[in-house]
Amino acid sequence: MGHLGTLNGYPQRVPKPRYAPPDEAAATRIQHVVELHRQVEKAEAEYRQALAEVVDPDKDGVPIAYMARELGLERKTVYRHLGRSMT
Repeated sequence: MGHLGTLNGYPQRVPKPRYAPPDEAAATRIQHVVELHRQVEKAEAEYRQALAEVVDPDKDGVPIAYMARELGLERKTVYRHLGRSMT
């Protein structure tokens, strides 16, 4: 049976207060993770740009199957990194 006084049988939702770091050390660790994430995003953008240039058929590009083998990925993953469909 549901909770009394609610329309749908579920308990009333009560919002939690927003999180705030409890001390300077926690805030520093959080900022470190944020900086690492930014570095990953930047490296990923550089990787995708370099990959697109290497496999560009207009510039005597490397076959995608070869790049997939070198990267240790499946071809469909390389196509996805390029923003293309395999079909």
